[in-house]
Amino acid sequence: MENYGTGTMLARMTRRVRDLSTLGLVLACLAFIVVTLPIEGHAEEATKNFDIKAQPLSEALMAFGAQIGTIVMASSELTTGKMSKPVTGQLTLREALTRMLQGTGLKFETSPNGTILIVSASAPDR
Repeated sequence: MENYGTGTMLARMTRRVRDLSTLGLVLACLAFIVVTLPIEGHAEEATKNFDIKAQPLSEALMAFGAQIGTIVMASSELTTGKMSKPVTGQLTLREALTRMLQGTGLKFETSPNGTILIVSASAPDR
């Protein structure tokens, strides 16, 4: 058996622990990515029970955002004077928001960070 000084052996052990810690962190991150990618990809397909009454559109959009835990952004110029359709039942997020916006001349887009943007239905897709 080789005779290493205490400092050399401690340094080797420290490097080994650091290497294992880094590997563990990388594996944990990869596992997280693999688990969350399918969830995010299917978030709009998952159903949720909605119970949002017909009301001024700006209020309905706030209620919708609160129920799904997402930011919904809409200009007051687009929502003023418009009423939402009621949204009730077990629906996907896409179905619920499409139903809410029926007859308003508006549509929604989802930004890369998950924020829902309300835009004019005549606006070109981004």
